[in-house]
Amino acid sequence: MNNHYNVQPLVGGASHVFLVTANNSEASIAGFFRNRNIDEILAEKGALLFRGFPIKEDQDFSRLVSFLAQEELTYQERSTQRKKTAKGVYTSTEYPAAKTIANHSENAFQSVVPGKILFYAHQAALKGGETPIADNAKVLALIDEYIVDSFRQKGIRYLRNFDGGFDLSWQEAFQTESKAEVESYCKKNVIDYEWLSDSHLRTSQYRSATRKHPLTGKEMWFNQLHLFHITNLELPIRQALLASLGRDLLPRHVVYGTGEEIPDEVVDHIRKVLVQAELVFPWQTGDVLIADNILVSHGRKPFEGERSIRVALIDPVYPSAEENAYANR
Repeated sequence: MNNHYNVQPLVGGASHVFLVTANNSEASIAGFFRNRNIDEILAEKGALLFRGFPIKEDQDFSRLVSFLAQEELTYQERSTQRKKTAKGVYTSTEYPAAKTIANHSENAFQSVVPGKILFYAHQAALKGGETPIADNAKVLALIDEYIVDSFRQKGIRYLRNFDGGFDLSWQEAFQTESKAEVESYCKKNVIDYEWLSDSHLRTSQYRSATRKHPLTGKEMWFNQLHLFHITNLELPIRQALLASLGRDLLPRHVVYGTGEEIPDEVVDHIRKVLVQAELVFPWQTGDVLIADNILVSHGRKPFEGERSIRVALIDPVYPSAEENAYANR
């Protein structure tokens, strides 16, 4: 890059996460990208971990997000609870510390997806709490070819019930109290919807399991099917929900685009591949990770002690004509 910065693979042999450190006090994260094309840099590197730079508060991170963003995004059509801590900055998924969040592509169930995801380690955990990063091209290559082909042919369909009971209410998920605004959003984003009551919204959206990178055209594994699938829940919870609700009223589930159930063993294989492809590194307080959301996926390891990781989404990637036709099938 230039003499102000040192850039090297975070882990020897890894080609999708690079560590960036400063060679002098004049260097800044914003300066690293000044007069350079961030899209081209991330398309080549995947993710950049900036360490030792003066990002100490949410407001520092927020200013960096605004500097880098062509467009800042919000967490609308949410799948998890979050809090906003500064302009364009949100808490990471609020989920029990003892649990693992499997690697996934952020908001991959949406029609318009974030092109980039940024993380800021406001407080690294005492132990654990890593954010593993996986190369989505490698994930695609590791999944059995017959499984990938089945998804290419059939697609996937995300199914959700928003009733404020077992999962988010529709008001929380869509960040509005207006049913008309929800309906407008669903129509614009190719989501089938049905009101079962004023408090209960059921949605269904047809998506591809892969996505072509907008710059390189390379196909990537890009979805959240393993997080939505009923087997993502622990067995006692799964059995209780199926017994009380049946499959049609599950808070969330995923099937093939044809409506067929995705076999449990297929989802298990995908989960194992995602773990196999992970690059795991310990956070240090003050770290900033900037990643191409199409090229790499991320998760979260269990942790002990206080952990505060902030997240920002920027630069929407709109579906191609081919992807639009796919979603409207």
